[in-house]
Amino acid sequence: MGDSYSFISNSGWMAVLCGIVIIFVMIQSALFLRAAWRRSGEIGIDKADRKKIIKSSAVFSIVPSLPILISYVILMPALGRFFPWLRLSVIGSATYETMSANMAVTAAGYDSLSSGNFTPDTYVMIMWAVTLGIMLSSLAVLILKKYDKKMQSLSSKNMAFTTMMTSIMFLGMMATFSAPYIVDYKNVTAIVTIIVSAGSMFLLEKASKKWKPLKEFSFAISMVAGMASACIVTNVIGGI
Repeated sequence: MGDSYSFISNSGWMAVLCGIVIIFVMIQSALFLRAAWRRSGEIGIDKADRKKIIKSSAVFSIVPSLPILISYVILMPALGRFFPWLRLSVIGSATYETMSANMAVTAAGYDSLSSGNFTPDTYVMIMWAVTLGIMLSSLAVLILKKYDKKMQSLSSKNMAFTTMMTSIMFLGMMATFSAPYIVDYKNVTAIVTIIVSAGSMFLLEKASKKWKPLKEFSFAISMVAGMASACIVTNVIGGI
């Protein structure tokens, strides 16, 4: 990481500010857990069963967290230790944070998020981009009431059509985000990474039909496989 913005990204103030938000969310989670514990007792769920539910939920939440941990490792060299920790711990997602931050730096004239050595202004722009970009999802419950009612109406009339429409919308969104990398055939690393990641996911999904516990690890393993292929290709190209 360049010294040009590390005094912000790895500063003590950044650690304090991010820590305050994360502690607030942890307290909120603890309060919800306490309320759920009390309510489950009121409706007659045995204390031993409640403990089993909490234990199993905690264990099964470890695996889905692996992609988040991997994304943190990816973002940390470019964005510092604390801001990615905040984003991925509270409201952000692995896919969104990487994509949004990369769009911000390319708009500022850099090749990609891995370019590093950003100016302080660019780093602050990244912070604003990822923060403001995801605020709509937080406000969706208020903004998209009419949309939600319309979707419920369509679902009641034709569930198959509604499912197909939402799937097409999602695929279209992912295609829009992926297109710049897919059509850039000169970017060998990106093409190989996409192929390896998609191929790994396909094979893992097939294998998980016989060994179901593997399904929980499919996304994390495909990410690791894609990153490993990117490292190999980069080293091979760099050595030519």
